[in-house]
Amino acid sequence: MKIATRALLVIGILGLAACHPHPKAQSPQEVRNGSVLTLKQSLSIPGDSAFVYFQDQRQVSPNSLRPNYPYCRFGFDDPASAARVVAPNAFVVTGVDYDERSLGSTGEPVSATRMNLQTELGQGGYHMTCMLPASGGYGRFINVPEIRGAIGEFFTLNAAN
Repeated sequence: MKIATRALLVIGILGLAACHPHPKAQSPQEVRNGSVLTLKQSLSIPGDSAFVYFQDQRQVSPNSLRPNYPYCRFGFDDPASAARVVAPNAFVVTGVDYDERSLGSTGEPVSATRMNLQTELGQGGYHMTCMLPASGGYGRFINVPEIRGAIGEFFTLNAAN
């Protein structure tokens, strides 16, 4: 009788464990409001575009993005008809949004971390979105070392404590 009771108890515990929901991708706690992203050189954002892209410490075109590798895009909320130049500046992170079911620049599923930015003088409308393609098997959001690996020497990222 004791064996049957223990067997039923073990089966019940296993059944409950199997029903436990799978956790979502973990949000990094390293990118917070107050973090500072400093642009170290001028960037030209082409006309009819709102973004420039970075991967493997280089600025790349959207068509040159390597699948399965982290990348970031920096730019404005809206495209403009003429090219825009962004001068070196410090941008303060005013909000961070996470979306584990976003679409990347080529339509691939990604986990995206969007940092809403404003200059230290309060000018908003900028953002940096960094993505991990789902096909890379990451199952999580991008972290600060991976962001730095994508943006290279174009920016520095000082995460707030």
